[in-house]
Amino acid sequence: MPGTKEIRSKIASVKSTQKITRAMQMVATSKMRRAQERMRLARPYAEKMRNVIGHLTEANPDYRHPFLVTREPRSVGLIVISTDRGLAGALNANVFKQTLSLLREWQGKGATVSLCLIGAKGLNFFRRFRCRSWRTSPASATGRTSRTSSAPSR
Repeated sequence: MPGTKEIRSKIASVKSTQKITRAMQMVATSKMRRAQERMRLARPYAEKMRNVIGHLTEANPDYRHPFLVTREPRSVGLIVISTDRGLAGALNANVFKQTLSLLREWQGKGATVSLCLIGAKGLNFFRRFRCRSWRTSPASATGRTSRTSSAPSR
């Protein structure tokens, strides 16, 4: 049976761990908020670019560049950015739910879907789905990717 001193030591250790975890969550929340703010500020720029490109297609109706021709997509690529650890609340769950929705939608239209997975949580989640995927190693900052073919584990 542990003594009083050991129990107090264990309680102090657990409280210290809780403080560290809470601090890590606050840092993750702050980083997420800043990233969302930068994304919100970039939206008008993206809209203006979309408008300019739309006007370019109408500038010379005789000339049609192959990149500007509207056609039915046969292959679709999705970039899934997830976390390596679970300190960002429901971020991973929401990202995976949206990705699965888009995956089913495009597969329903008959398109081949490829995933580019960034983050350990996303890699582990999408291992069981049959689709082409490119995995980006979270430890590698060089941007090296490796191609993997995920088979379902049913």
